[in-house]
Amino acid sequence: MGEAGGVGVVDVQAGNGQDGRRTVQGPRPLRRRRGLPGSRAVAGGLLVAAAAVGLFSASTRAGQASRQSYVVTSRALVAGARIQPGDLAVQDLHLPPVVAARAFVDPGALEGATVLAPLGAGELVQASAVVAGRGGPSSRELSFTVERGRVNAALRDGERVDLLATYGAAADGFTAMVVRQALVVSLDETRGSLGDGAPVVVTVALDDQADALALAHAVQVGKVTVVRATGAPPPASPPPTYRLPKSPVSP
Repeated sequence: MGEAGGVGVVDVQAGNGQDGRRTVQGPRPLRRRRGLPGSRAVAGGLLVAAAAVGLFSASTRAGQASRQSYVVTSRALVAGARIQPGDLAVQDLHLPPVVAARAFVDPGALEGATVLAPLGAGELVQASAVVAGRGGPSSRELSFTVERGRVNAALRDGERVDLLATYGAAADGFTAMVVRQALVVSLDETRGSLGDGAPVVVTVALDDQADALALAHAVQVGKVTVVRATGAPPPASPPPTYRLPKSPVSP
């Protein structure tokens, strides 16, 4: 029998001991049931869950906002292949800055480029895997050295440039247009760091033999300046054949 205010229940079992008396077992402890969480604990848990969902949504939106379209291959390409318009596609990617700096955003800049290493379908095209921006099969390539201050620091492979040559100095000096809309094949800055004044080796592709002769002459006798012209409209008519004028007013 248990008592109302006791800490246990006394079980009395009928039975005979050695002396014939009834045996009585000790008190059996009562176990308390676990209570449900209180309203404050539930509210706190909901607030923590809501905060986690908010942080996840914010990070997802930030990642999507920083995505940009980059050039990838639409099919597998073997080393030595020349890239055709149907070989490339664009895909939204989130790349680290060091990788994005060597990627391409315009498929047109790679048309006619030569693949230097095998590329799988859907693979990101990077500058180390191609000779970017080659001209047509009949194009000519010419490399020349330019002072770092005479070339745009943001210029990249595959862009278009105008090439100007300056002759003389001070009042007797003048500048003439040599080539318009030349295609930049590569920029070699390995000879110096970005902070020093080491020259830059620029390689351009020229479709016209006359442009190649004009640029070779300008490099030898003048100072060439590279003008970024990627976004500039092409000239309405072909430029006249380049000739080194004897003075700014000479015919």
